[in-house]
Amino acid sequence: MVLTTSPASEASSSKASSKLPTQNKIDLANARKKVSFDIVDMTNYIHCGAANVEQRRYIIDLIAKDPIFKKDDWGWLNHTDAVKRGIAMSARLAEIKMEHDLNDLDFATMVEAIDDPLPIILHNGAFIPVVNSQGSDEQIEKWIPLAEKYQIIGCYAQTELGHGSNLSRLETTATFIRDTDEWEINSTSFTAAKWWIGGLGAMCTHAVVQARLFIDGQDYGAHVFVVPLRSLEDHKTFPGIEIGDIGPKAYNGFNKMDNGFARFNGYRIPRENMLMRFSKVSREGVYTKPPHAKLSYGSMVLLRSVLIKQMALYLSRATTVATRYLTVRRQFNNPTSRNDLDVNPNLETQVINYPMVQNRLFPMIAQAYALYAAGSCMMEMYINLMTGLSSGNIDTLGEVHAMSSALKSYCTTIGAAGTEECRKLMGGHGFSYFTGLAHLFASIVPSNTYEGDNYVLTQQMARYLLKEVKTARSNPENVTPFSRYLLRGLNKSALSRETCAVAQPQDWLKPEVQLAAFEHRCARLAYELSDNVDAAEGDKESNAFWSDHNIECYRISHAHAQYVLVLWFIQSIETAQDPEADEERRAQPESVRVLQKLSNLHALHTIQQNLADFVEDGYLNPAQCQSLRAQVKDLVTSLADEAVGLVDAFDHPDFLLNSALGASDGDAYKRLWDKAQSEPLNQRQVCDGYEEYIRPLLKRHGDLKL
Repeated sequence: MVLTTSPASEASSSKASSKLPTQNKIDLANARKKVSFDIVDMTNYIHCGAANVEQRRYIIDLIAKDPIFKKDDWGWLNHTDAVKRGIAMSARLAEIKMEHDLNDLDFATMVEAIDDPLPIILHNGAFIPVVNSQGSDEQIEKWIPLAEKYQIIGCYAQTELGHGSNLSRLETTATFIRDTDEWEINSTSFTAAKWWIGGLGAMCTHAVVQARLFIDGQDYGAHVFVVPLRSLEDHKTFPGIEIGDIGPKAYNGFNKMDNGFARFNGYRIPRENMLMRFSKVSREGVYTKPPHAKLSYGSMVLLRSVLIKQMALYLSRATTVATRYLTVRRQFNNPTSRNDLDVNPNLETQVINYPMVQNRLFPMIAQAYALYAAGSCMMEMYINLMTGLSSGNIDTLGEVHAMSSALKSYCTTIGAAGTEECRKLMGGHGFSYFTGLAHLFASIVPSNTYEGDNYVLTQQMARYLLKEVKTARSNPENVTPFSRYLLRGLNKSALSRETCAVAQPQDWLKPEVQLAAFEHRCARLAYELSDNVDAAEGDKESNAFWSDHNIECYRISHAHAQYVLVLWFIQSIETAQDPEADEERRAQPESVRVLQKLSNLHALHTIQQNLADFVEDGYLNPAQCQSLRAQVKDLVTSLADEAVGLVDAFDHPDFLLNSALGASDGDAYKRLWDKAQSEPLNQRQVCDGYEEYIRPLLKRHGDLKL
């Protein structure tokens, strides 16, 4: 069923809107009339079919109607009250999932609708997936039914006070006690305390804990253990464990999440609590290593893969708020190529009509669409990986792990930067909490650090590509699909002579020209890194270390991520116009036409932002650079009438946006006024502190009558 509800119709029932249309409402309504495509069709494309759109709306509505998830007072909660609210919301979230028999995708949509990380999220997002992927059949049968019924609540404990991404240096130990057939968990110093663990501070009863495994003094590296933390009778912490909350976070973000710490002091758990699908330890203490050293990466791949889609959701919300507000915001009477001064000379110019604003905003809308396409592809890669692993096939593990690392780093970087750029585009009012962007920014910024620091993580893709370079030189037919551009570098002389095929400005709009540019750049950077590493290793007098190449690692990792985003967006549009493709992935010709503009803008703007990489070896000449900039400018201008329709198509309801300035009816100033009236400071005629501080200051020299 194709749904016809849209933000425009949602606006008609808004309680906050006045009976007579304001100029703000008129401006937004007029912008919607200019859209050349069917917004419903575009929404179905974004969310992969009408059925998914309908289900998403149903799930979000479940959350919106429940009073525990109201957002009106979020800005006033202190950390302690926020965590308590987060626990209450977590409990209700679990109840709704069970009451309506919802699946994992529905749960993810509920989390999206709630729009705040909750203590229970890592139970479904990490604890259950880790046990399912790394536990034996017997362990899954023991723990998963309890977890799915929320009879136990789990978290994922890897990061320590002194260590995070470097698993080999974790200080928490699990030592096999042969006499009692147990593991003894110890935090070997205070820096070994598990730290930043979501759900640990107050709510969780169990954790999957990463600890270094010791048998008879031999260190077998980090392994995962199911560790009971709190009594299921009274929720008290077990003897031998010290647990607490680590306190407020930056930007007041994650304030409902009970990020916690845990220290272990000779705490014992049964041997069977080590997850043993791959690595095993027998009753006699015999260790059996996994068939592949990186099989345990499955859980990290999942979390990083999920983040790609999450960045699409975040950036699409930020651009929705900014686009709607900039459409109703008027400032100055400066003529532009697009304004209505000739219609009403008393009206100021709509801010969205200024070319500088469009050139900052529209590429981010294109990025959001690219992220949606990438999120779907990355999850498909992950699902195929896990299907293969279940049957012992590890062929794609390296590529999927590297890809998820590179995309996590790049996509969370542009997601956070884009959200902040949207705030700045909104001018002074953009600094208000009531835009909805402050809360969004506080939620998105930590993603640049968790699940792998965005700079450190780029080394994963760089190392992978170095291996692929060696494969290309020795067995070129074995190069993995997304690294096949490396075959261009087997002939260094030919690679160095390659130049861009653009002869006319419109050549920039050819997908093959765009992809060739990204492939050339990636191949060149990968071989340069490989040659530099080889030269350093071959020079006995060289003092070079891997860390000396980290800047180059960052460049090639982000270059690869950008190439893949461009490729997947192009492929998504090709599928959208393929009559033999699945119906839910197709789109009408009018939608495809606009999507092609977005894809072109995304690709060319990305090249423009990284122009030095394409110019320094002569691949682009000055004339091509100039025509590139002209094409970007033309594409931006061509999307002016489509902008509101493009963000409406994301289908984010007002409940989710929680924005006075970005609401679907456009009544920005009335909503902002109403929000300000809810400020607790305004509930009293004379503010708290007057008698203690203000009055003594005013009366310091006696009464004054004016």
